[in-house]
Amino acid sequence: MKNWLIQLRAGRLIVASVVFSVVLAEIIVVAMSRWLHAEVRYDFLLTGFVTATIVSFIVVTIIQVIVRALQTTDEQLLERTLYLDSILQSTGDTLIIALDTAFRVKYLNAMAERVLDISAGKAQGQRISELVDNVRREHFEQAMRAATPGRGHSFAFSYELEEATHYFEATLTEILHRNRLAGFLLVAHDATDRKRLEETLRNLSYQDGLTGIANRRRFDEKLDQEWRRAAREHQPISLIMLDIDFFKNYNDHYGHPAGDECLKRLAQVLAETVARPGDIAARYGGEEFAAILPNTSLLGAEKLAEQIRAHVEGLELPHANSAVSPWVTVSVGLATRIPGNDDTAAVLLEGADRALYKAKQAGRNCVVSDHH
Repeated sequence: MKNWLIQLRAGRLIVASVVFSVVLAEIIVVAMSRWLHAEVRYDFLLTGFVTATIVSFIVVTIIQVIVRALQTTDEQLLERTLYLDSILQSTGDTLIIALDTAFRVKYLNAMAERVLDISAGKAQGQRISELVDNVRREHFEQAMRAATPGRGHSFAFSYELEEATHYFEATLTEILHRNRLAGFLLVAHDATDRKRLEETLRNLSYQDGLTGIANRRRFDEKLDQEWRRAAREHQPISLIMLDIDFFKNYNDHYGHPAGDECLKRLAQVLAETVARPGDIAARYGGEEFAAILPNTSLLGAEKLAEQIRAHVEGLELPHANSAVSPWVTVSVGLATRIPGNDDTAAVLLEGADRALYKAKQAGRNCVVSDHH
């Protein structure tokens, strides 16, 4: 269409149009003259020529003005379309998909093409649920069912891009034209970096700043989770608690920097020994440490507790002010329970703490089990 518009503006085409109009008008005048007067009257020819020329120029001028207006509108529309497409394509980590009322694809930006692994041309006319795998199809179909006229719907999904998992937060909103539903707009932002940062911050909030193992907050959450799981599955759960023997004397003699290093070495032993998936080693507070052992019997917990005690003594960290050994040692208490309907994790915690107290009474550097 644009080529025709350009040709209509060309001077030669305008002249040709005028000449054609005049000739056509003269033919009509001659025919009318012969029909009315049985001869060709030259005054009719002159009048027809002048009139046809004037009318032709007026008509062509009007057409030219209309064509120029159409061309200007066409250029403006094209320019706006290019700008809009450039904006949509430069949205970086934002996925944009336009859908009709039947959720068929009308538009994909570059990020959407990457995620769905399909070109915009091939995706045209296909339902969005047909372009995603089975894992994510339910997410999209739920969003489409929830996005009824008058409200949108937010949901999240993930995709593998460049051998890494990307997390998207999406919103499906309606597109209105003259107050009538014309389609839907799906906008999804890549929230991977933010989620990774949140995960990092969450891990840091669960980590003891000195030793690097789990802190008391993480210990409390994990104990509650594993206790409830053990109750559901009717499985045993064990808890080990240990305390460095005469640690105040150690700090007084060697200084707090050496005391911090001692705590780090003990935490390392604990982390290396309590290494089964699902288990967790934590700094309970001060010089006291703990280990949660899901699906572990009393016998299994006793063996692991003795390994921890022996490994700590095997470090041979000098402790000149210890009353039980020339080396740093630990007292260990443990308890095992199969949760009952009315029990709480406090039962297990109290049992392990009671056993730790008995280990200290028994002379320290030993393991004691709670048999309640």
